[in-house]
Amino acid sequence: MNKAVLEKFRQREFIIYLISGIIVTLANWITYFLLENLFKFASWRISNFISVSFSILVAYLLNRILVFQSEQNVFPEIFKFFASRFLISFIFEHGLMELLLSVIGFDPRISISGYEFQIVKVMGSVFVILANYFVSKYLVFRKRSRQTEES
Repeated sequence: MNKAVLEKFRQREFIIYLISGIIVTLANWITYFLLENLFKFASWRISNFISVSFSILVAYLLNRILVFQSEQNVFPEIFKFFASRFLISFIFEHGLMELLLSVIGFDPRISISGYEFQIVKVMGSVFVILANYFVSKYLVFRKRSRQTEES
C-alpha cells in the first residue's frame, strides 16, 4: 500500500465517514429487512425506496454534523446531498438489484433468525458507499476557499 493511501486511512474525516457509513448501511439494511419480512410489502422496489430514503436522511445528519462538520447553508447543501444520493443509489443499488433480481433472476438469500435477506442488496451497497464518499467530499460538503468566501 502506498504512503498516500495509508495517510488517508489515518485521517479523522475518513475514519468517521467509515463509522457513519456503517451506521447508515445498517439503517438501510435493517429498514429493508423489516419492510420485507415483517410488513411484507408487495414489491422489493417499495421496500428499497423507503429504506434508501430513510438511510439518506440519516447519512445527511451524520455527514453534516460529524464527518464534514459543515457550516454551509442547509438548503442548497441538503438538495445536492439528497439528489446525489438518490442518483447514486438508483444507479448502483437499485440498478444492480433490478438487473440481478428482475432481469437475470439471480436472488440469493441468507436466513437471519428465520427471516430472509437478499444478498444483492449488500452487493449494491458496496458500490454506493464508495461513490457516496467521493460525491460528498468533492461536491456536497466541499470546503470553500477563503477567497471565494471573502468575495
